[in-house]
Formats: sequence, structure tokens, C-alpha cells
Amino acid sequence: MKLLAGSYDNGATADDEKAILLSFQSESREIYKDHPHEWDIAYGGPSREVFDWFYSTGENKGTVVFLHDGYCQFCNKEDVAFIAKNLLLFGFDVVLVEYTLAPTATLADICQQIGVAVDAIEQRVKQRGGKPVYLSAHSAGGQLAAFWQHYRCVRVFFAISGIFELEPLLTTYVNQQLKLTAQQTENLSFLVRNIPQSLKPLALLYGTEELPELIGQSVYYHSVLQDKGLLASCCPVNGANHFSALQALFATDGMMCRQLLTYGEISDANNH
Repeated sequence: MKLLAGSYDNGATADDEKAILLSFQSESREIYKDHPHEWDIAYGGPSREVFDWFYSTGENKGTVVFLHDGYCQFCNKEDVAFIAKNLLLFGFDVVLVEYTLAPTATLADICQQIGVAVDAIEQRVKQRGGKPVYLSAHSAGGQLAAFWQHYRCVRVFFAISGIFELEPLLTTYVNQQLKLTAQQTENLSFLVRNIPQSLKPLALLYGTEELPELIGQSVYYHSVLQDKGLLASCCPVNGANHFSALQALFATDGMMCRQLLTYGEISDANNH
């Protein structure tokens, strides 16, 4: 299949984008107020190289690391804390990673920041009993997470409405701040263009009401993996757009929560 360039303007999929984002922020403030956490734990030098760590109640099942969306030029980790509500109740720590935004940092710089963050998270996970790390991301965060899906402490990679092949972005408004070149898209899209011999478990998720461009990214990546004989799931979320997909996936009975609980049970069984 051929990927579409398109607009990549995700706001076009929601009539009330501003209201949705405001509700995300409101719900997220409640999470910070109601749950034990550490705020702005530094993993690097610049001020945005920090992460927030929310601590689960009861027996810890693992740590879910989440990278926010915003095409690496908008949004903040505090905006998406609402995704932690049910994960914390189910026994998962949740780490929200921040990074320097473009154009202050290039996409290559941001990718390297995520690697440093995951390394710092691994050290803290060891102090928490060494339970599995689940790397998850939304939208452009999917590319950042995909870059580090092979990392030694990562058990499973979840990409929600992810972007994996960057070339279609070159002619869109998204690239005004990213300033990607053809060579950079080649280097940073390597997991699509140079598929490794093996992959860790990988789940690609997207809303059925998203832009065709975003749906195409997940479907395309999945088809490339299948052609290489690698197992990966590709799961549509019926009736969800780019934003409501997050609410649906992280709901009490949402697909993300169900899959994480399943992996957590497998991990517990293997440790006994």
C-alpha cells in the first residue's frame, strides 16, 4: 500500500477538539491531586527533560511509560495524566515522559532524549522490584517509542494512532517546526524501512474515525511487519477519533487496560 501525505491535521476529526482537550486537562489535574506521584524527575539537562511518576496502589504489576502526542511541537505531559486513572487502580505505575519540543530540538535530538529517559526509568524500576516495562505512546509519540521498542527493559510496545514512516510529513504543516529533511526521514523511519529479524510484542491501535492518513500509518506498518513474518496486532477502536481513542482505550474495560492486565498475569505466572 502507499501512504497518503494528506494534511495530518487531527483536529479535523473532532467538532469539539478544544473542549475535548480542556476535559483532558481537567481530568488530568484530578489525577495529580488524588494519586501519589513525583513530579518533574530530571533525566537530562534541559528543563523539559523530566518525567512524572505515579505510584500504583497494592501489589505492583509493572510500569506503563507513556509518550504524549503533539507532533513533537505541542502539548505537555501534564495534559494526559488522565490515562493513568485505571492503570493505577489495576496495579501499574505510570510514567509520563516530557521532552524538548521542536524547533528548539530536532526530531533526532528528541529521539535520543527518550532513550536517556527510558534508561533512567529502568534504573528506578529495578528499585521497584524489576517488574516489566510497557512502552506506550500516542500519535507522533509512536515514532519516538518505536525508536526504542527494542530497549532491554521494554516488554511490550503499544502505539496508539502512531506515525512510523515520516516521509509523508515533509510537505505538511507539521514540518514547519520539525524541519525534517529527506535524509532525516530515512534515518528516523528505519524501523519501517529496515525491519529487524525479531521484535518484542507490538500492538498498533487506532480509532476508526481518524484521518485516513493516521489509520494508514498503522495499517501500513502492520503490513510491513506481516510481510517479514513478524507478529503484531493491529486493533481498530470502533467509533473513536484521534482524541476519543485515548479515552476508550484507557477506560476500565478498554483495550489497553485489558491487554496490560493480560500481560501482567503472564508475567506473574512466569515469576512463580
